[in-house]
Amino acid sequence: MSWPTLSPRIRPRGHEPTAADKAIKAAQQKKAIKELWLLIAGIIAFLLVVRLLRLALAALFYRRSVERPSEKSEKSTAGEGVLPGRTGKASWRRIPQAAASAFRVVAFRVQVPLGVGTATLTELFFICGYIATMLSLALTNSFNLETWFFEDRAAHLASCQLPFIVALAGKNNMISLLTGIGHEKLNILHRAAARTCLVLLWIHALCRAASGLTEKFDFSHAWMRWGATGLTAFTLATILSVRFIRNAFFEFFLVSHIILVGIFIIGGYLHAREVDFGDYFWPALVVWAFDRVLRTARLLWNNRGKGGTEHEYGTATVELVSSDTIRLTLKRKFRWRPGQHAYVVLPTVSDLPTEAHPFTIASIPTSLDGTDGPSEKDVVFLIRGRRGFTGRLREHANRHGQSRVPAFVDGPYGCPPDLSGYSTCVLIAGGSGVSYTLPLLLDLVHRARAGTSEVRRVVFVWAVRESDHLEWISKTLYEALSAAQSTSLIVEPNIYITGRTCTLPEIPRNAMYAPSDGSSTPTSPSEVEKFDKELPVYSSLKIVHGRPSIRRVLQESIDSSAGPVSVDVAGPLSLSASVSRILSSKLTSPANVLRGAPSVTLHVETFGMSK
Repeated sequence: MSWPTLSPRIRPRGHEPTAADKAIKAAQQKKAIKELWLLIAGIIAFLLVVRLLRLALAALFYRRSVERPSEKSEKSTAGEGVLPGRTGKASWRRIPQAAASAFRVVAFRVQVPLGVGTATLTELFFICGYIATMLSLALTNSFNLETWFFEDRAAHLASCQLPFIVALAGKNNMISLLTGIGHEKLNILHRAAARTCLVLLWIHALCRAASGLTEKFDFSHAWMRWGATGLTAFTLATILSVRFIRNAFFEFFLVSHIILVGIFIIGGYLHAREVDFGDYFWPALVVWAFDRVLRTARLLWNNRGKGGTEHEYGTATVELVSSDTIRLTLKRKFRWRPGQHAYVVLPTVSDLPTEAHPFTIASIPTSLDGTDGPSEKDVVFLIRGRRGFTGRLREHANRHGQSRVPAFVDGPYGCPPDLSGYSTCVLIAGGSGVSYTLPLLLDLVHRARAGTSEVRRVVFVWAVRESDHLEWISKTLYEALSAAQSTSLIVEPNIYITGRTCTLPEIPRNAMYAPSDGSSTPTSPSEVEKFDKELPVYSSLKIVHGRPSIRRVLQESIDSSAGPVSVDVAGPLSLSASVSRILSSKLTSPANVLRGAPSVTLHVETFGMSK
């Protein structure tokens, strides 16, 4: 028995295809492109429907909870007496919740190592599905892989995807608007799609070259040289986007990426225009220009007017709050949602005056007393000074102390979760990740004061290396705890200092909160005075020297919750991976949910550029 060969058959250029061959080839190219775009549109439409259904269900359940608050309260109180998932009986009514829990575990929490990082099964599904779709559309119906039939089809499929690839990289794009998936999470798909298209373009180029370039297609023609130039630029841009290069030399990567992709699009347009296919390229420029115009308009709008206060217009306050951390504060008239991020432009600090760097906004646009607060908001960023831009900012703060610098803000961006419908919220942060979890806590306190939240308990966990890092959020955290005392919201802040040596402050306590364990007292009166200045009176704060037991924190929070639980994580990749692994275990298994355990939703702050 003999198997058919699957190796590509290279047709020499001396062979003249028939009119029927040309017609078949053109029809196959159009069909492949149409099928590809229909598939992409169908997936986006499906995600849009899912998002609309989730919004509708959230609004429905919220309206019911408002209409029947006393009944819900009675049920919650009754449920608190039993540890869910431990003594409850399985109920067929909880099959939908158990199925949803199983889907969350499999789709979003199982991490697959890839050598250069990790990816969830959902990310792998979309990445592998996209690659398989592109290759199958390019290589099928090619008469036993005869290159003449698929060499140009590969280029057509790759080129038609350029607007899609540019949209996946844009801060303002229709995909995020329709699906509710933030641009930072779409970035991993942007890279996968771009690399797939690069492979197809090389298939086009190598097959053309291997079969021989006739006089009409040799490099004596400018349009052929432009094609080679564009492909070279695209290849370099892809190589420089490899994770370790991107993370080590981000500013160089960013500038070179824009330049090289610009050369590729222009070179590709001049190359394809010669054969009447230039229309594949200019839409990508339109998508890019649309994003840039919106960003410029938003930048001008966010930094408009003088605001009528004493602060200097168009500036920000820079102050060093610890040896390696800067607090950047701007007063602006714009709104954002807790957990969103914005791009900061500091012309006098950056190498290039137009450099924009993303940071999570560590404040909320409302007041802790439940009101909207003043029209002019404090936009606060906590920035760790490392290398590059953040290193220069730290040096500036070291030299000048608290000072003002010209500043502009572009944003907000991102699609953070709405936590108001959960019963228990567990906020876990490592290091500067607190700039994501702190505003979530502040917003929950604000909503509790305003009476627009179902949350009854918040467990706030923050792990930092040094005790002087507490000053980053000491005042803000104290204000949140004070504001929460007049509500039914229970806030349990736990701070873990992981450095080898540290001095733990003495924490005042009152009867409203349980005493903390594991904390020690300062060794001298001067240290007491120091911490009294840095840490206002914390009535509930628990400070421990050591690393947190994430499993124990999650176990206790889930066991004692009377309703759905939200777990929000920000910080090092190892921390988010650890939380994902724990929430993939028996703790949140469908069997437990079937027996009455609360459903658990995990939200992880992700910046796709560094993943």
